[in-house]
Amino acid sequence: MKYIHLDEVDSTNSYLKQHRSELPDGTMVTAGLQTAGRGRRGHDWLADRGMLPLSLLLKNPPHPDAVTLCAAVAVCEALGKLFPQESFGIKWPNDIILRGHKLCGILCESVCFGSSIDIICGIGVNISQTAEFFEKANIPHGGSIEMLTGNKVPDREALAEDISERLYRFTREGFDAVSDEYKAHCLTIGKRIRIIENGNERETFAEGIAPNGFLICSDENGRFEVNSGEVSVRGLLVYI
Repeated sequence: MKYIHLDEVDSTNSYLKQHRSELPDGTMVTAGLQTAGRGRRGHDWLADRGMLPLSLLLKNPPHPDAVTLCAAVAVCEALGKLFPQESFGIKWPNDIILRGHKLCGILCESVCFGSSIDIICGIGVNISQTAEFFEKANIPHGGSIEMLTGNKVPDREALAEDISERLYRFTREGFDAVSDEYKAHCLTIGKRIRIIENGNERETFAEGIAPNGFLICSDENGRFEVNSGEVSVRGLLVYI
């Protein structure tokens, strides 16, 4: 795998999109500061050196639909290796949760050309921001590793490499290979949740994860599956 570190960039995802044709499959880009990052559904990503932004280029991956779910497992396992005393969870489909706070967001973007598709997987891990940072940013559910645990990440680049290497391997194997690990980390399963679609909310119960990664839900009308590309999910009273 090829590793590129930039002191400052508008977006690690944008960098890979701009240079995709000249870079090999498996290229990882990290940055000290990302000034114009984006989250899912166009949400802005705040510029701060307390966050670790990284993006991985996956050229024509064999299981493109599984990348975002595989990324969530990769982050949980890499962080769990560093902090085995902590319990890292996943809010379906791919928010990483620690002690009730969102620790990491994941945004996958596709670039199509002919019959092929490349995936650029962007991951932002909150490393050292303070509680005051999230308060001023009006992100009450946000948190960083240092804020929540009191411990520092010893080597940001080593963490980025570990996440990327796991993700690259998982995407070659597909969701089936990590589905048990995903379900074990998923905090959404077994809870009453709100599904938000086009501004409309619907209350339901999250039963489990389907083989394709969709969320299996049920309400008074029966069971149904939810695609993460179409809806947002929130807990009834809290973020999770």
